[in-house]
Amino acid sequence: MAFDTLNRLKWTGKLGGAEIVIRHRGAPLERRVIAGPKVTRIKRSHFYYEDGGRERFIPLHRVLLIRLEGKTIWKRSTGRG
Repeated sequence: MAFDTLNRLKWTGKLGGAEIVIRHRGAPLERRVIAGPKVTRIKRSHFYYEDGGRERFIPLHRVLLIRLEGKTIWKRSTGRG
């Protein structure tokens, strides 16, 4: 679960080396990368990040994958069997 991975990174001090790839309509390939140091709060169903002086809300169901220092450590399952 994305929440568990983000929360673990936060509490182990590794969020600074992370990147969160989210589904973002209108962005190239409909994806956007959020740098871990921009994350301000993590909740069970969403997280917030700082973007140009504003805090933005992202539901966790939009998280596609999480990388730590370039290595994928969590990836959303496609749900297709």
